[in-house]
Amino acid sequence: MKNLRLFMTTAFVVLLLTSDALAKLPPEGRQVLHRAQMLINDKLYTDAATLITGYMNTTQEAIHAQVYVILGNALYQSGNKNKAILIFQKGLNAYPDNEFLSLNTAITMHELQRYAEAGGMFEKTYVLRKTDRSDLLYQAGSAYYLGEKYLDSARVLQLLLSQSPRPHKDWIRLAIHALLEAGQLAKAKKMVLNYLSVSPEDAEYWKLLAKLHLESEEYPEAAGALEVGYSLFTPSRQDLERLASLYKYQQAPLMAVTTLQRAYGASPEHEEMLTIAALLASAGRIQQAIDYLDRHSREGSAQLSKGKLLYQSRQFDKSEVIFRKELNSDNAPEAHFFLALCAWERKDWKQAKQELNKIIGLRKYQSKIEGYVGVLKDLELAREEARE
Repeated sequence: MKNLRLFMTTAFVVLLLTSDALAKLPPEGRQVLHRAQMLINDKLYTDAATLITGYMNTTQEAIHAQVYVILGNALYQSGNKNKAILIFQKGLNAYPDNEFLSLNTAITMHELQRYAEAGGMFEKTYVLRKTDRSDLLYQAGSAYYLGEKYLDSARVLQLLLSQSPRPHKDWIRLAIHALLEAGQLAKAKKMVLNYLSVSPEDAEYWKLLAKLHLESEEYPEAAGALEVGYSLFTPSRQDLERLASLYKYQQAPLMAVTTLQRAYGASPEHEEMLTIAALLASAGRIQQAIDYLDRHSREGSAQLSKGKLLYQSRQFDKSEVIFRKELNSDNAPEAHFFLALCAWERKDWKQAKQELNKIIGLRKYQSKIEGYVGVLKDLELAREEARE
């Protein structure tokens, strides 16, 4: 979430020297700043900075706050932002309540990627400014966020939202991500819900809500949020598979089937087809699973799976027909195993033994057939003892 797009809207403040502003300056300072302003208007920023610096180094007058603002601006415009910020900070030491020095310090710090410090200065400017202040809190929250001061970001953004009857979406979104990064998941979830109540068309935030529900192990709510989100755009196969996994975890196989059928379409691949059939079977829909395999299997590729489903539904005669057809394929070992199981169900111990003997040397099946072979040996021993 740290790649959240942030929009800085504050422009650098240039304090224009009006006649009233000049009249408040001492005589020498008034003349110097008037000349400096003309140089700045002509984009001669270095010359303006040199002029003002010379004045500051020689004057006996008290240096006015506007001198620091104009000098900092000249340095900033000349590309020397590091010197500009030193001037703004020096001015702030002398005039800590000057709004323009505070704001320009904040903006220059932000451009120098000193984000956490910029956040503090934007917040200070918010305190100093008496009207039209809301954007300053957003700038403070944005800067704190970029500086990884997430608690501070969340704090100022929540203050901003509490003061705004109709907050901008960008403010809410940034507040949500600040709360998440600060680990305040419950507050973030509540804010997401409030946001979606007024912006239900924002699919990304339905997905975010689902993630928050998952982190709280609220699986039905997570699935519901994803369903709403996916109704607003065409979800990818990966999106739908993720939702299906959630349904499987909730032991809702039929919901998983519906979701995967959306993902795989009318022509599922072999493994996809088997997955859907297995889910149908797990829901007790054996015949539906068999029908699904019949519709979608290519050249009998799913016959072994179909036989297993028939075996699972205790249709042993039908399943044996399929397994015998598989004896000439690569599936022969598995077919022998299930033929043995079918014979076992009929208590045809001789046939069961014959089928098991055909795979007894295969390592893959040793653990599967060990118990059956042991029982058959016990039965033979019992019969021999009975004959004696």
